[in-house]
Amino acid sequence: MAAFVCSSPILLYIGPHQRSSIVTRTLRTDGASSSNGFSEDPVRRRGSGNNPISTRLGQLLEAKRIDLLERFREIRRNLPLKVFLLLLGFYSGNALATVLGQTGDWDVLVGAIIVAVIEGIGFLMYKIPPVTEKLRFLVKMLNYWKVGLSFGLFVDGSKEP
Repeated sequence: MAAFVCSSPILLYIGPHQRSSIVTRTLRTDGASSSNGFSEDPVRRRGSGNNPISTRLGQLLEAKRIDLLERFREIRRNLPLKVFLLLLGFYSGNALATVLGQTGDWDVLVGAIIVAVIEGIGFLMYKIPPVTEKLRFLVKMLNYWKVGLSFGLFVDGSKEP
């Protein structure tokens, strides 16, 4: 009796600093299968029979959970400094819009400078890879200030005259 074996690899994304892994399972129709109808490749086996992670969905959910926890750990690092820079940027945006908008003479020049600063920080953050870890940290913190500045200008621009 011939058995029909179908295999399909699944790529699991673990995180930016961890390697992704391939999990291969085969659907066996010759009667010699596990309780869920799949038999695992013994070399790449990640879970055992009663383990909820042994299914494809369980492995995918576990990988997403690990990725989400890593992102939360990254956010929690230097959280007071990040919040401070966000609020400082918000205050800077409100102060620039209020003080320099009084006369109306400097609006175009200040607007061009602010756009250049925002685009420059965005270019440093997303296009040019920083050489050292200290420079990378500085650019990330400037990005938090930039987000606060943009949000402050947006809120000030949304006010009724």
